[in-house]
Amino acid sequence: MEQQQNIRFLILSDTHDTAFPDPSTLPEADVLIHCGDLTMIGGLSNYRRALDTLAACPAEVKLVIAGNHDVSLDVSWWDENLESDDEEEEPVRAHALFTSKQYTSRGVRFLEEGTREVALSDGRRFKVFASQYTPAFGGYAFGYPIEEDHFNGTESSRIPDNEGIDVIVTHGPPKPSDLEMQAFRLDLNDKQQHLGCPGLWGALERVKPKLHCFGHIHEGYGAQMATFEKGKPTIVEDIDVTGNENVLCVDGTVGNTLLVNAAIMRHGEEEPNKPWIVNMSL
Repeated sequence: MEQQQNIRFLILSDTHDTAFPDPSTLPEADVLIHCGDLTMIGGLSNYRRALDTLAACPAEVKLVIAGNHDVSLDVSWWDENLESDDEEEEPVRAHALFTSKQYTSRGVRFLEEGTREVALSDGRRFKVFASQYTPAFGGYAFGYPIEEDHFNGTESSRIPDNEGIDVIVTHGPPKPSDLEMQAFRLDLNDKQQHLGCPGLWGALERVKPKLHCFGHIHEGYGAQMATFEKGKPTIVEDIDVTGNENVLCVDGTVGNTLLVNAAIMRHGEEEPNKPWIVNMSL
């Protein structure tokens, strides 16, 4: 019988220059996932500080995507919004920084949109789909029209349902259908408005990953479990958190998807949220 393997994830998002936890205070993990918005408005010096902090975190692999505030990582956005005192080549330099040996040698992996397999040094591996794109929001980067079915079409942005994807990492949250909306709270803003992407929820129902993590909507911080069963309404429910350390478990049950909003920054003078630890069985 094949022995069950476990991978320990440390998940955070929306650190926005100032809210990244001190790496020395973080628990160890196999894989750290940062779901975007490392900065408030981009900038090479801000990226460098964020990457230095990320690289120092106690995990073998650090997966990171851009968010809508990381504007100069979006080449199209930068070209369209370039002002006279902006550096035209900043996106090129920013991408080079994220993929430089200075950081890749310390486990940092910058993920563009798409599917890839991630392997740890001892042979444990998992499949991840990552996307930095969200419904257009306030004129920031990596936006698509809310009516666009970005994750279910025929383009390269479609999340494939035949590749055994274990983890989906997006910057923004999904938005469920009306049936599940009463229970789902991870895309709610301070006005109790649902700001997630309906197409992304449809992709979750189709793909059924073990874990979907995101950020973007700071007030939606939290974790829930969605159970997708063919021919039955989807169940969304709160889950128990182990102790004080935000520890969650995924047992690999087919059809169960752990949903985690890991936005660290809170508004005003409030203390930042804690990162999440997820122990996932493969």
